[in-house]
Amino acid sequence: MDLPKIYQEEDLFPREFADYAEREYGLLFYNDNNKDSYDSNHAIIFKDRIKDIQKTLEDITEFYRNKGIKPTIFQSITDNEYFESCKEIFAAHGYDVFEEENRYMVLLDDCRIVPNPLVEVRKAERWEDTFRTDIFEAAGEPWETKVAKVALEKDNTLFFVGYIEGRPVGMTYAHTKDGVCRVDYLLVATEHRKKGVGRAIIQTFAKYCMENEIENCFLWPDGESAERIYDEAGFRLVEVKKAARACYLK
Repeated sequence: MDLPKIYQEEDLFPREFADYAEREYGLLFYNDNNKDSYDSNHAIIFKDRIKDIQKTLEDITEFYRNKGIKPTIFQSITDNEYFESCKEIFAAHGYDVFEEENRYMVLLDDCRIVPNPLVEVRKAERWEDTFRTDIFEAAGEPWETKVAKVALEKDNTLFFVGYIEGRPVGMTYAHTKDGVCRVDYLLVATEHRKKGVGRAIIQTFAKYCMENEIENCFLWPDGESAERIYDEAGFRLVEVKKAARACYLK
């Protein structure tokens, strides 16, 4: 397990599906064709690269406003408490700073999940339009369709789809980069939740990673229920980080 590599990829993962502009202080991710995607449109800045935080904020704000995108800034995972220490400066430039807890889990053990036999999980190699209609739109998250479609077009993407009676009802995808595998998304259509779809998908994914010796496979769960499922799949909690975000309010 290589935590520095894992945290670096957590900072830089939008490179897989978004364009970006490089700056001395970090990267500005953007997607002119999908401005509603949160992951595709934000800046990541690094404390040790910033010479003047006020000029940095001015540059970021101008960049995104010129593109018609609401400015959002992510704190690097390893820059603990940095945004909080600059909260007044952020506020003076129109930003609200908030923190959320990210519980990092790494695939370290064998999977214990017994999947629902009614759920068939397949590794997808190409995009199908039913993924859009039956998963993303059915889950109320149509804006993520373009991101997932771009991801599936790349050779370093692992994309698994769950089916019930031949119909796609859920998916997860991850990407591998520089010896790290990040689980990017897990989604199940609303009407098919609590049927074991997500459990079946993550069971197949975890088994695939272990069999293929994919190292440093990580994720952070969305809530206690998800964490229990990932724990059953062999993921272990290794560290808790406070992720800081700054959202433009004007």
